[in-house]
Amino acid sequence: MRRLRSLGVWIVIVLATIFFGLPAVFIALVPPRGRWLYHWSRWWGRILLLAAGARVKVLHAERLDRSRAFVVAPNHESFFDIPVLFSAMPRAIAFLAKRNLFKLPFMGWSMAAAGFVPVDRGKKGRTLATIDTALKRLEGGRWLVVFPEETRTRTGDLLPFKAGAALIAVRSGRPILPVGIAGTFRIQQRGGFTISPSRVAVSVGEPIDVSGKTAADRAEITARLRETVSALRDEAREAVAYNFGPEDR
Repeated sequence: MRRLRSLGVWIVIVLATIFFGLPAVFIALVPPRGRWLYHWSRWWGRILLLAAGARVKVLHAERLDRSRAFVVAPNHESFFDIPVLFSAMPRAIAFLAKRNLFKLPFMGWSMAAAGFVPVDRGKKGRTLATIDTALKRLEGGRWLVVFPEETRTRTGDLLPFKAGAALIAVRSGRPILPVGIAGTFRIQQRGGFTISPSRVAVSVGEPIDVSGKTAADRAEITARLRETVSALRDEAREAVAYNFGPEDR
């Protein structure tokens, strides 16, 4: 029964991605550029969450200051982190994403239209080009989402953080907004087919100011970021456990 339900959810995901992905290429051009696409992307995310049976709660939403530009740095538990962030963030956002995803029909087209930044893992020669593109997204008024782990966890444990978020923040002068996500690992795990309903909590931390910092400080910033995200994730997990009740802890 669970596999049959999961199949139905995956069908909804594919159809929603096609339905929203193709028009996104043209909606991205409608002035004011980016605003309509932001709302379009949020609807895509909400439909996926509704189909999966996910209910999202944002903790410390007052820290989501729409008047500021941030480098958003969340942990990465599942594919469903992306629709959760589209749903939770109050400003247009763009993600750093693997370059090969841009080759996928519909999804890749919509990612390009949404201003996602392609990343080539392990190719240091393209790192500066990636950072330059990311800076342009920030200058355009979008919040940039960078998963410091660079990949989804397979175990639910927090992975080591890379320095990309710190470097982009230092280069742009924008603060880092640490975010802890819990509950999406329950919905769908990396490489897994089964999709299960779950409550999801998004815990927003205090911005990390990088004023006066340089690239030489990236290790220090990254260590502080990981410690903060870990604590926020623990807080989000407690919120999920409390909402589910003792039997699900």
